[in-house]
Amino acid sequence: MSLRQTGIISSLHKYQPYQVNYLSTFLFRQSLPILVALLSLVSHEILAQMQPGQIKALNKAWNDLGLAGNSHTGLSIYDLQKRKSIFNYRANNFFTPASNIKILTMYAALELLDEQLDAGYYSVHADSLFIWGGGDPGTFYPDIEAPCALAEMIKSSDKKILFSDQHFRATRYGEGWAWDDYPYAYQCERNAFPIYGNRLWINRHNDTIRITPGYLTPLVKIDVDTITDKGKSEWGDGYFYTYDSRDSMDEVALPITFFKNDVKYSWTEATGKEIIMSSAPISDDVLSVKGSQRDTMIRIMMQESDNFIAEQLLLSCSFRKLHYMMDQDIIDTLLSGPLADLPDEVDWVDGSGLSVYNQMTPRSVIAVLLHLLEMKDMAYMKTMFPAAGMTGTLKYGFKLKNGKPYVFAKSGSLRNTYCLSGFLLTRSGNILLFSWMNNQVAVPTADLKSSMDKFFSFLYDQF
Repeated sequence: MSLRQTGIISSLHKYQPYQVNYLSTFLFRQSLPILVALLSLVSHEILAQMQPGQIKALNKAWNDLGLAGNSHTGLSIYDLQKRKSIFNYRANNFFTPASNIKILTMYAALELLDEQLDAGYYSVHADSLFIWGGGDPGTFYPDIEAPCALAEMIKSSDKKILFSDQHFRATRYGEGWAWDDYPYAYQCERNAFPIYGNRLWINRHNDTIRITPGYLTPLVKIDVDTITDKGKSEWGDGYFYTYDSRDSMDEVALPITFFKNDVKYSWTEATGKEIIMSSAPISDDVLSVKGSQRDTMIRIMMQESDNFIAEQLLLSCSFRKLHYMMDQDIIDTLLSGPLADLPDEVDWVDGSGLSVYNQMTPRSVIAVLLHLLEMKDMAYMKTMFPAAGMTGTLKYGFKLKNGKPYVFAKSGSLRNTYCLSGFLLTRSGNILLFSWMNNQVAVPTADLKSSMDKFFSFLYDQF
């Protein structure tokens, strides 16, 4: 039984937000018979109510923050113990979620992908080995030391190696991405044969500089006296990449510009075998070569907010479900299928949240978080979501309680945008799900985080 079938979702569509809306209900979709039975009995009268003192204190804590006048702000809080929303402020308003979209990508990966990703698909014909890319973002990804089975298969083959990406129907950049972010490593190109995180790596050790992949070395300009715009460019004076050797960082990553033969050159260098590019359509009888661990990729995506991994995971989902790679088609499939019961329409256009075209309501984020808890327990979520005050993108700006984190959430940042959605573990042992979205922010992000941290502390103590 879906949320929409119970009538609960339809009632949420009629919801008029005003601070605490303790009469609104949003029950956790369950298959357990006892909960199905309870759904038939749902009424405002039988739902556990917040105490009047709690309502007053919650309203006061929120109003004391004074955030409503400084930004377009929305917040929804769901009490997992009570199985109901306990606080909503503009919870049905639409916001640019930024990297909070990765929560949806995480759901897609858990819903559609095996525990081990497909690095590629292959078919043997006479003297040729045809390979189609699986989109695995972990292929030679820095800091992941696991061997690449696809590369090893290529190395050991005595056949002619042909690569084809005819199943890749997406574009190298997502819809609504900013072109002035083009030079930066957080906006990498997408493709069927990712390698090295689709980044060019410049590593410095003492006076030695190493460039990976090495074939791009002639296109990197180093030891420049004056660099006004370092990074990469589509067109330049014979160089596509510039690196200031005075940079204090020993490792610099720049997004690779993939022209027609860059997949060929990078994989030829990585495997020591000549790669021939082909236009062969993918066959029905292909076999898969397993690659990275799905959960490892999800963890890096969520903890570090890695946009490249998010995009490639969504493309991998597309192939597993649709047998071709197209981000918008798999998004439409998910929104019309397992995510059809979200309380509000969702404009979901990419896997990373880089697009300014993404639009979502806080209460729909809550619904996705509930879907995640149907798949995995809270222990799993604590390993995937950054721990506020301790790990990932939430390591700084938030405080611990008794030396331990109690907020596990995904942040989302764009210019004048800061969103945070996830789980809060209270002093009493309860779990609160929350989605807090801030667009058009007129205060420094550090000040906003401080206000959010103060409110989280209140929730921890009171619930």
